[in-house]
Amino acid sequence: MHELNRDGFHKSRRSQPVFGLDLNCPPCSVASFELSENKKTVQSPPGAIAKKRKRAATKDIAGISLEDIVKYFDLPIVEASRNLRIGLTVLKRKCRELGIPRWPHRKIKSLDSLIHNLQEEAVRQEQESEDAARAVAKRKKMLEREKENIERKPFMEIQSETKKFRQDVFKRRHRARSLQSQGNLGSHVGHCQYANYAN
Repeated sequence: MHELNRDGFHKSRRSQPVFGLDLNCPPCSVASFELSENKKTVQSPPGAIAKKRKRAATKDIAGISLEDIVKYFDLPIVEASRNLRIGLTVLKRKCRELGIPRWPHRKIKSLDSLIHNLQEEAVRQEQESEDAARAVAKRKKMLEREKENIERKPFMEIQSETKKFRQDVFKRRHRARSLQSQGNLGSHVGHCQYANYAN
């Protein structure tokens, strides 16, 4: 009924493919690996190896201080790690050692954008009212001080007053866009009342 093969096992009805691999050996021997590496170096253009930047040495990484890292707070963390010539994980570890829980780029960028908005508003307010222009200038100085504090102490949070101000700016910008898209842009939209936040 069932046929036996020469080893004494039953023959299967399905034909099974036979692979020429020995499963007890690694699939790629050292010699073939070296051959493939040589092919890769031959195929790569001659200037490609020279362009690759080397990572910083371990002693250089250990010597990175807060002052070195502060220079790159205005960049995203990936770009900062590239400019410091260290890996992203190494930079994050170094930040934790220095007491920086989160990379402050977004906080600083947010404050920069608020300062820029206030500069534009100061130009507009100078033409209309001196009191409003002074209030805008005072708010701008407060934001610049807060930015400097965050650069010195990156673990600091943005002050709640600044968060409220930022939210108010976002709301005004949104309202202005929605009114502009409706075609009902009134004169009251162009004038932001920053004087309320000068305290």
